[in-house]
Amino acid sequence: MKLPFVNERPGVWAAAEAPIHEPAGRVQSFDSFRARSYVNALDGLRAVSILLVLFHHVPRYSAQHFLHTLQENGRYGVSFFFVISGFLICTLFLREEEKTGRIDLWRFYGRRALRLLPLYYLALCLHAILVFGLGQYTLENQALFKEKLPAYLFYYSNWLATATQGPFFFAWSLAVEEQFYLVFGLLLFFASRRVVIGAALAALLVKAAVYGLFGNMDVNSTLWRVVFSYQEPVLLGVLAAFALNCREGYRFFRRWLGPSRAPACLGAATSAWICVHAMRSQSWWDAQLLYLLMTLTLVGLVIRPATPVLGGRFMTHVGQISYGIYLLHMMVISSAKKMPGGTSPALCFFFSSITVIIVASLVYKYFEHPIIRFYKKKLSPLDPGTAARVLATTAALAASPAESPNNIAKAPSGAT
Repeated sequence: MKLPFVNERPGVWAAAEAPIHEPAGRVQSFDSFRARSYVNALDGLRAVSILLVLFHHVPRYSAQHFLHTLQENGRYGVSFFFVISGFLICTLFLREEEKTGRIDLWRFYGRRALRLLPLYYLALCLHAILVFGLGQYTLENQALFKEKLPAYLFYYSNWLATATQGPFFFAWSLAVEEQFYLVFGLLLFFASRRVVIGAALAALLVKAAVYGLFGNMDVNSTLWRVVFSYQEPVLLGVLAAFALNCREGYRFFRRWLGPSRAPACLGAATSAWICVHAMRSQSWWDAQLLYLLMTLTLVGLVIRPATPVLGGRFMTHVGQISYGIYLLHMMVISSAKKMPGGTSPALCFFFSSITVIIVASLVYKYFEHPIIRFYKKKLSPLDPGTAARVLATTAALAASPAESPNNIAKAPSGAT
């Protein structure tokens, strides 16, 4: 679920940029926002999201417990991941196009594949060993895993009626993301920006209208599950990226979300909605309101250069390893349940969180990070030398009144 490059420090773009120092909590200028390749709060938001998912998957509190609603709504931690994904991937594309004059789809798909597939298939192999080699699940779950294995291998488990059932069930959300990367990349490459924005708005409105009028259309229909397999939070993240990428949109959000109390109020409203209201379904009005609050919270944070707590070392680290946590957490929770006190939601959450953070940290250091270093070096849209030349060219052209701004983006079109 973690999306590197745009939000990893240090990045190749940052290497060619002068450092920008602005006080934490204060809203940064549009130019400062555009110059940054690392957004302080996003890893913290990932940490919050993955902790919600963990809390949702440990043994359940009773319906009378005050944490029951929060635990049930913990599944919407995945929705926050979707908002972040839409925002970061769209921002990545837009900035790459502005800095190089084009979008290199093959390099993008290569980066995504190297970032996500190795650990995904390693986790899938581990689950296969548990199912087929060690018989750790019931016969029913073993049969379900075998039936769904092709969908896990080729990222379409979200299209199945049993998407959220059986071992490795959480792969449905990863399938959603992979499909988004593929389709959105092609759409942004071939279509105009107005068409992309219009398509995102239309998809949001159509799904909301259909589900509002007819209920969950996808329950008993494979066709509708495929048609409406896109997730609204991803589209909201995309629209937020488009809005913040233009000066007028940035000024609008800076005006309304600039006051220091705005992120705190939005975060509090989002938290309260998750804690007290039992969501009806993922596309009903209450969930749509939650997605909007999540998106506004993200926007209120990314327009600031730094964020207390969310930008702290612990939350940043948990956010950085959140992809590994997501892929490994169910194996850890299953083991924790078998320990003394493992059926207690609080104890299971506590021990599972500590264990999976330690394991995912080791996996990130010795497995994920070497791959990240490799693809940044080989598949980055800009190498440091090219980045410096692009910035120098941009500055020179901007200083010349005879040049049109349209020529700036097209000058380095051959950059690789």
